[in-house]
Amino acid sequence: MVDRSNIEEAIRRAVDPRVLMQRVADEAMTVVEGVEGVLIGFVHDPAWLTVECASGYMHDQIGSNIPVEGSLSGLVLRTGETLCCDDAENDSRVEVDMCHSFDVGSSVCLPLWRGDQTVGVFNVNSSRKGAFEDCDVVTLTRLAKFISIVITEAVDLAMVTDSLLSRVSNDARGMPVPEGAGRAAERRFVANVLNPGAIGRLESRGRVTRFLSGRGLNHLFQPVFDITNGQCIAVEALARFSGRPQRSPDVWFAEAHMMGLGVELEEASVRMALKSLSRLPEDIALCLNAGPEAIISAGLRRLVMTCDPRRVVLELTEESRVDDYLPLSHVLDELRSMGVRLAIDDTGAGFASLAHILKLSPDLIKLDRELTCGIDHDPVRIALATALVRFAAGIGAEIIAEGIETAAELEVLQGLRIRYGQGFFLCRPTTLDLIPSGLPIEVWSATAA
Repeated sequence: MVDRSNIEEAIRRAVDPRVLMQRVADEAMTVVEGVEGVLIGFVHDPAWLTVECASGYMHDQIGSNIPVEGSLSGLVLRTGETLCCDDAENDSRVEVDMCHSFDVGSSVCLPLWRGDQTVGVFNVNSSRKGAFEDCDVVTLTRLAKFISIVITEAVDLAMVTDSLLSRVSNDARGMPVPEGAGRAAERRFVANVLNPGAIGRLESRGRVTRFLSGRGLNHLFQPVFDITNGQCIAVEALARFSGRPQRSPDVWFAEAHMMGLGVELEEASVRMALKSLSRLPEDIALCLNAGPEAIISAGLRRLVMTCDPRRVVLELTEESRVDDYLPLSHVLDELRSMGVRLAIDDTGAGFASLAHILKLSPDLIKLDRELTCGIDHDPVRIALATALVRFAAGIGAEIIAEGIETAAELEVLQGLRIRYGQGFFLCRPTTLDLIPSGLPIEVWSATAA
């Protein structure tokens, strides 16, 4: 469920007339040549027009008051006509001191209508004299009705919406209507009409926020084995999310990043996974998935410093886009000086992982499951894996083959002198208490190694 106050905030934000007025003012800066500033004023007091919105060099005048008597804006308000001033200094219709204050040399002033009543003005201004030609006045006059309807209807819509969202409402008999499913349905209807997708975004944000607190977030662990002797040397922490909708972890992390909560969710996952380190044998390392933004964050570095960094392996994935390797490289140098190792995940799946390897010189290179799958009968896969093994040896890195699913694949990988592996054939992701210390005998005996 989405908190009522959050729905109401989303609705009010969608119908805020100031947002639409600002959009109109900003767009008016481009509609005719010569314009340097735009202001929109409404009558709240019979004697004054208040500037509600402005753009360009007039922006600082928001909140200022213009006298109705003795000003060009006041004259437009009274006559309902579009008026042009070519020389504010010598135009008897204008309030000279106000023009000096606003730095107005020339302007075009349009009335804003609600029904048959003028309620405000729309001013296009320049600090220069004679900035507007007759064709500019014609263009703005043609737009006057559209501008009036857009702005005044936005104000009316905000008032109606505020009434609908009122905490206390009455039925046809004037009796108070209690809060309930009906009122919630009204808010949902209004929100979906005025701000499509807002409810879904709020619901998603609520679920991600729940994960940040640790609720609904847990981990399974998949062992990494030394396939030359069968010993378990590390486990990879794999985040799992409970609740609906049912989604894969990468989808949840991607959505969290879209909402600006991606780094926080990655840190929450790392924080929870690191708690398992004390329950693992001291010779077992913990592999943690983290994107570049999370790695650079001070929060992740603080988390790593709470444990033995020599037992931590950070895995950077193929999907992780890196726009600037320099800050990431600096942070990784600091972490590796503490003993943290770097693994590049999904190598062979695309260009990004190869770029990561070239820029970051990892300690471990993980062959993507697409490269491992069927390697026992595919010469192309064997050739690529062989090249990567040689490349890794040249930079002092080790290879971990992911996605091993058959004895034949394992045997070929052993023959390629790949030292480490993980996959369903070796051991499926499991809980901490079920992690084996070595390859099961039936797996080990299924190969010629």
